[in-house]
Amino acid sequence: MNIVALILAAGNSSRMGEAKQLLPWAQDTLLGNAIRMAARSQVKKVYVVLGAEAKRIKASLQGSEAEMIINQNWSRGMGTSISCGVTGILNSEIEPNAILVMLADQPFLDEDYLNLLMKHFKANDGRIIATKYGSKIGVPAIFDKSLYTALMDLDGVEGANVLIAHNKQVCFGVDPGKKALDLDTQEEYTNFKTSNFKNTP
Repeated sequence: MNIVALILAAGNSSRMGEAKQLLPWAQDTLLGNAIRMAARSQVKKVYVVLGAEAKRIKASLQGSEAEMIINQNWSRGMGTSISCGVTGILNSEIEPNAILVMLADQPFLDEDYLNLLMKHFKANDGRIIATKYGSKIGVPAIFDKSLYTALMDLDGVEGANVLIAHNKQVCFGVDPGKKALDLDTQEEYTNFKTSNFKNTP
């Protein structure tokens, strides 16, 4: 089973007030940490979509095992990053059975959780294996190759959640427990940074 990871890191972090991709986290940055967790999981390869401040962020990742994809239309919304990233993956030498879409600002969703998502996918629990957030379902999520065209058709602010909502009949949700934390603001980042180093989210 050939599954690759696509990390979405193209936004301008407007709520954070600075490039959250470069914020320190666990002897690395938030984005570097996300790449490391994905690389430690069972995915075959890691891709990262960059957009805002792409040059500076890419320079910080020199030596990274991830392959960078640049989304020139990042300001139009997350849908363009997913579309750009999936297109870039399919134009590479790898032909994956599925793509694991994840974010750079969820540092507690570690390699063990990513492997759990892949376990459910390999067990054929659904064509989409997504993460539960209460009554909602979102990323990280694994999308079967039958959904690649739909992913590439995403545009603007419509992200993966729209595709998940339209395919609930083939979607399986996984509860991440206390690991489901996004770091969108300076307050959230400050509050949870210490917890990260203690590994107790």
